[in-house]
This record gives sequence, structure tokens and C-alpha cells, in this order.
Amino acid sequence: MSRVLYIGGSGEISFACVEASVRAGQQVTAINRGIRGEKLPGEVEQVIGDVNDDAAYAELASREFNTVCQFIAFDTDTVSRDIDTFAGRCGQYVFVSSASAYQKPWRSASITESTPLDNPFWEYSQLKAACEKLLFEAHVAGRLPVTIVRPSHTYRRRIPGTCVPGIHLAWRILNDKPVIVHDDGESLWTLTHAEDFARAFAGLCGNEHVLGEAFHITSDSARSWNEIVDLVGKAFAHPPRIVHVPTDRLIEYSGHWLGPIKGDKSNSLVFDNSKVRKATGGWRCEIGLEAGLEFAATIARKQIDDGYTPDERLDALIDRIVADCE
Repeated sequence: MSRVLYIGGSGEISFACVEASVRAGQQVTAINRGIRGEKLPGEVEQVIGDVNDDAAYAELASREFNTVCQFIAFDTDTVSRDIDTFAGRCGQYVFVSSASAYQKPWRSASITESTPLDNPFWEYSQLKAACEKLLFEAHVAGRLPVTIVRPSHTYRRRIPGTCVPGIHLAWRILNDKPVIVHDDGESLWTLTHAEDFARAFAGLCGNEHVLGEAFHITSDSARSWNEIVDLVGKAFAHPPRIVHVPTDRLIEYSGHWLGPIKGDKSNSLVFDNSKVRKATGGWRCEIGLEAGLEFAATIARKQIDDGYTPDERLDALIDRIVADCE
């Protein structure tokens, strides 16, 4: 039985991956600070701890897992530490990067894994690309057998957001407040359900044919942002009132949107998944967007009914932008 260590395991994507690994017959250990709201499968050995505790981290690494899955590394210092810690102690190190690192702006055909990693707008994406570079160097040097996985926008319990978090978007829709969609809303965006992502991810774990390779795992279906927001409204049985605002104008109001909007969501992103499909025996997504959003909407509605209120300053800024543009 393949022994898999998840560094993380409680997140929107990683929780589904842990479940998929268990279903695939893998022996799973997860280290994190604890689960809120959901319990990991009973078969999982959960280690409650701080991954910044060097002694505890090294003790766990000494158990020599077949595969180590790193979900919570966002800088090269963390990755360098992992290279030192797991070198010679695992058969595969899977780093969860980000498809946001692909070249922006992007106006060509489908993105493949050979598309350059060059996002000048978002530090988060730049750091993920730098981590990948460091890991591939370690792989070539024979220090650590590496596989890179690049999720794009992957959801499960969270409504996808535009320029505000999804729960905030839902709150505005349910309270009959206008919602902002960047530009004309016709850029294409790919949303992938975490359970679909997780089935492919589990198929890469322990797979000796994917060492030294990078894969993105996304849906083959892309929708316009106008359609996505309309479908969110449909999931709440509450039609949204959309106000379109140019991306560059949004950035004038807040530089926070430079990375996630100009460096990501304002680009039409359609992915070629033939590489991961070949590596995993024909994997395909099975959960449609409408069904996925309906489930996420039940979670969001409960949060709102339980008293959720959005960030007041952000909500006031959205109101001001809407007023200015209308």
C-alpha cells in the first residue's frame, strides 16, 4: 500500500484530495492545524501540529513516505526547507503550484503545460513559479523526485467570486445589491470542482511515470463571467444585477485587484488537459458547474443565515464604484 503524506489536507482542494487518496487505497497521513467543520475520513492518520516546528516536521519526514504532497508552500524558503527535509526520504514530492503562474496577458489558444510561466502582475504567481524552478533543479540534480500540479480556479464549498470573495458576492445578490463583473464580462473562465480535481490528483500520486513533469488539472469547459454570475444567482433563486467595470478602472480604486483580476480573471483561460488525461488513464470531470454551484450555495446560505456580514470597507468600496459607474 502506498504511503502518502499530505502537508495540509483541510483546504478547499486538499480535503477532497485526501478523500480521493483514501478511495484509491492509499495509506494517508495529514499534518495540519486541525479541521474546522469537516472531519477527515477515519482511515486517515491526522497529525495536529505546526509545520513550522522543525523538530516535529523532521520526525514526520523520517518515516519515509512514498509520496509527499505539499499544499501550503507559497515561497522558496519553504520549498528549500522541504528539499533538505525530504531528500532521500520519499519516492515522489508533489508540489501544488498554480495555473495563475502561466503567461499573462494570454490571448492565444488553449494553455498547455509548456506555456511559459510569466505573470508580471501577481506576486503570488511569481513565487509559485520560483518554487517550481527550485524544485525542478533539485529533481535534475537527483536530490528529490518531483511532480508539479497546477490547479486553476477550483471550488467545492465556496462560491466563486469576482472582485469580492464568493460569500460576499452571494450576500450582495441575496440583499439585492449590484455586483461587479470586470470588463464586459465575456472573458472565459474555467471552474473545476475539487472532487474532479482530486480524482486526477490521486492518480498522479505514486505514479513513477509522472516524475519530473508538470500537470494542470482543470475542467474542459469554460464559461463567461456573465454566465458564471448568472448561474450563481440561479443557485440562490435570486437573479443578480451586474454592473460592468473595466479592469484598469477597478485597479485605480484598489491596487489589490492588480494580481487576481488583471493577472488572472480578466484573461480568457481555456486549458488543454490531454497530458493529465493520458497520465491518469482517461480522467475527465464529472461534476457539472450547475450542480457544483447548487451545493456551494447551500453552504453559503447557511453561513449567511448564521449571521455572516462582509468586510464593511470592501462593501462600501463596491457601493462607491457602482455609484460612480452608474
